[in-house]
Amino acid sequence: MEKTLKKIISILEKTEGIKAYALIGGLALGGWVSPRATKDIDLLVDLSNTSHSAIEKGLFKRLQDSGFKGSLETGGPEDDIKFCIKSVSSEGIPVDIIFVDKKWEGEIVEGGISVEVLKDISLPVARPEGLIVLKLKAGSFQDVADASRLLIEAEYDLQKLLSLAKRAKVDKRLERIMKKLELT
Repeated sequence: MEKTLKKIISILEKTEGIKAYALIGGLALGGWVSPRATKDIDLLVDLSNTSHSAIEKGLFKRLQDSGFKGSLETGGPEDDIKFCIKSVSSEGIPVDIIFVDKKWEGEIVEGGISVEVLKDISLPVARPEGLIVLKLKAGSFQDVADASRLLIEAEYDLQKLLSLAKRAKVDKRLERIMKKLELT
């Protein structure tokens, strides 16, 4: 995992047009609460140009040139994710790169804080408020469990969380979970 993460950071730092990026997903949780086992790397990336062509000729090509195998996926009009690179490193580590499509997603990325997620490896990690909202938006059982752990264990700005959840249209889900966890 360390080798893949270092390679990804290097690629992201050298690729033109990347405004910001942040680690999201299971590995990012370790920046705020006790980490859970995870075998993949998930990133949210804000580009100056999010066209299919720009992604394909930029970041996707750079990943391929560095030994990553994968594809550039395009979501439909009803999907929350417009573009996503699904790849696997030469070390066999799955890497998903999701591209910012909404203003609130861009704010999550821009608000990321550099955290040491593995020994001697630091990179921007989405703050707890952003991770909670992204997890609730994704909505799987594991995502909701992760969001619940963050709500219970992490320090976060409640007003910022509520505002972000409303803009992401997960405010009702957040309210139900907070009530269930007796946090309201």
